[in-house]
Parts: sequence; structure tokens; C-alpha cells
Amino acid sequence: MTEHREYQYNFSSLSPTMYDIAGRERKAVTMIAVLEDYFDVSLSQLHALDIGASTGIIDSYLANFFSSLVGIDIDSNAINSAKENFHKSNLCFRVGDAQHIDLPDESVDVVICSQVYEHVPDAAAMVDEIFRVLRPGGICYFAASNRIMWNEPHYNLPLLSAIPRSLAHWYIRLSGKAKHYHELHFSYWGLSRLVKNSQSCSHQGA
Repeated sequence: MTEHREYQYNFSSLSPTMYDIAGRERKAVTMIAVLEDYFDVSLSQLHALDIGASTGIIDSYLANFFSSLVGIDIDSNAINSAKENFHKSNLCFRVGDAQHIDLPDESVDVVICSQVYEHVPDAAAMVDEIFRVLRPGGICYFAASNRIMWNEPHYNLPLLSAIPRSLAHWYIRLSGKAKHYHELHFSYWGLSRLVKNSQSCSHQGA
């Protein structure tokens, strides 16, 4: 039976790292390096979408390189913080649902989806939306954690993501860090199936 999971609306209030400017900008530097290596054209000609923009630190950096950038997140407090702190003519922040992206088909060249899939209720629906909004020849920068890891980074608990879900809920309550374990990580093989299955469905619907 598939576990029903609600939206995780207030992640920024649970994770101070969302406000860590130096740490978030280091991630942005890596994104730009990867994307510049991939494209034959300048990023300044491209339009980008960041799913899981949170407090906007990464997006503010990325906007220096793209023609336009839209950052969305279900976390309204984080998006409000982004709007208050970062103002650029080519940068826009919106409260938005990764499973129902409010953009037309084939409307962006780049989608940033970094460490987001484990937070959404339906990762497959999110990936379907990514394929829908990407233009032909576009790319998704998809950064993801493997379920099989020693330390779960959101709660700093050893083996939390690797053990069965029923034990993980008990474990995290016992630690006093949360009432239940919301995040749902996939194995490498699960991530491969997620992308392949969604890409196949997207092509069939085209």
C-alpha cells in the first residue's frame, strides 16, 4: 500500500540552512558550472525555472546568468522572504506547486530541481510536469539524494532514510526531532525508474 503524504508547507522554518547564504550560493556555483558545460549557447539566452526556490538565495545568484528566472515553492513564508530580499528585473518568485506548475507547455529551457523530490507528495507527478514545461533541447538539473546513505541530512540521524518507513517514523519521534518522517528518498534504481517512466509517459502524450 502506498503511503499518503501531505504537502510540506513550512520546510524553511524547519531547516536553517535555507537561510545560509554562503552554503546556498556554493550550490548555485555548481549549478552554473554544470549548465554552462552542457549548453553550446550562453545561458544569458535561456529562460529558467527553479522548483523549490525556498528563500531565493540560489535564484538570486542564478539570475545573474539567465535571461529570466522564475522560482516557485509551496512554502509561502520562504517565498515572501525571497520577494523581500532579492529584487532583479529578470527574477520572479511565486508560491507554486511542483506537481501543477503554472507555466505553459515547452516554456523554459532549464529546470532546476535540487533536493526536492523527497519532499513532494508525488515525485512522479512533479517529474511529469518538468518534462511538460521543458522546451525541446532543454535540460533539468536534477540533484537527488540516494535512500541508501549513512546519515540522513535533514535530521542528522544515521540510517533514517534506509530503514523501513514504520521504523523511521518511530525513530524520528524517539529522537524528538519530528512527529513523523515526511521525506521519502528513493534508491538509485528507484530514481532511475522515476525519470525513465515519466519521460516515457511524456513522450507518449506528445
